[in-house]
Amino acid sequence: MAVAATKRDLEISRRLLETIPHMMRSVRLGLRDAKRSNLTVPQFRVLAFVSLQPCTSKQLADWQGVSLPAMSRMVDYLVRRQLLIRTPDTNDRRQIQLRASNKGKKEFQCLHRTVQATLAVRITTLRESKKKSLEAGLTVLGELFGEI
Repeated sequence: MAVAATKRDLEISRRLLETIPHMMRSVRLGLRDAKRSNLTVPQFRVLAFVSLQPCTSKQLADWQGVSLPAMSRMVDYLVRRQLLIRTPDTNDRRQIQLRASNKGKKEFQCLHRTVQATLAVRITTLRESKKKSLEAGLTVLGELFGEI
């Protein structure tokens, strides 16, 4: 049986939906500030996902919430830049696995550090009590939505 959302639950979800785009704007700005990168936020997220585990274009499209043709174009671009590698699946040769190349892993790690540093600068402006609240909130978000 489904539980009805309370007015408070709806308010929290509204605030969450309003806050995340602002945070993603900071991520975009951090990527832009990493002058050597030409990656968009979606391309950065794909590289992040594939850096953790091999997957198919379909899995990436489902995870990113885009069509398979759109994901195929993004993957083609990342393969041309030598950030991703296509390899046949050892269990099903009809499937193609995507893996981050060494260059892709290095690029992701470098960009990740840059964006993390950008966010850390903002976090340094918080009082210690706010930092603890933020950590607790992130723990809850991880439990709600799962970590990558």
